[in-house]
Amino acid sequence: MQDEYARKLEDQKNLFRQLGIKLDALSIHEKDFDAKMRGYDKEEVDRFLDDIIVDYERFYDIITDLLDKYKEIQRRQAYWEEEKKVMAARKPQFDLENAVDRRLVEDGIRQMERSLEQFKLHLRGER
Repeated sequence: MQDEYARKLEDQKNLFRQLGIKLDALSIHEKDFDAKMRGYDKEEVDRFLDDIIVDYERFYDIITDLLDKYKEIQRRQAYWEEEKKVMAARKPQFDLENAVDRRLVEDGIRQMERSLEQFKLHLRGER
């Protein structure tokens, strides 16, 4: 557990450095102040710094969660862009298939119309 926490703090430090943030939870925790005769209450300062550390850890969790979501959105977008390209490449093929079917239907209709005309002529000839 301690190793995992240390790794998390190191990851936090690296991420914050990339983002231009000077402080991280560990550097706040390890900060020592010089003692002066009429200084601040050490315990009060420690409690305040502990609150800051908790906030920094929360910020880190939020930032990493948002970065993970951003990467997932980018991955999905890349997938859909690729699907779009595939569909665009297949569209002419679909159009060609539809055009072939339409021509077959039109030819069939013409043949039926000719057959109907011949049948009508045949009926007129029998009368």
